[in-house]
Amino acid sequence: MKVLSTIGIVLFTLTLFMIFSLGPEDPDNAAFLALLTMLYAIPFSIVVLVRANKLKKPPVNVHEQLLQLGELKEKNIITDYEFDQKKQKLLSKYK
Repeated sequence: MKVLSTIGIVLFTLTLFMIFSLGPEDPDNAAFLALLTMLYAIPFSIVVLVRANKLKKPPVNVHEQLLQLGELKEKNIITDYEFDQKKQKLLSKYK
């Protein structure tokens, strides 16, 4: 991801420089460079959006899950040790 960002920054800077230097003299080439930059930026934006959606954590309702674990412990479905492990795992997700 850092490589794509670095490439994007360098490409954008060079293209912006070329557009301003070529713009008054050769507007067709300036427009072509702008199009090339857009062809890089659009797929990059899509990749970033997809990765950002994958990284989002679903909201965890810790209170309800702790109550469910407590009920399982009271019914002797899980042991005290299992309860403590699951509780620690749940609390670590919450942080």
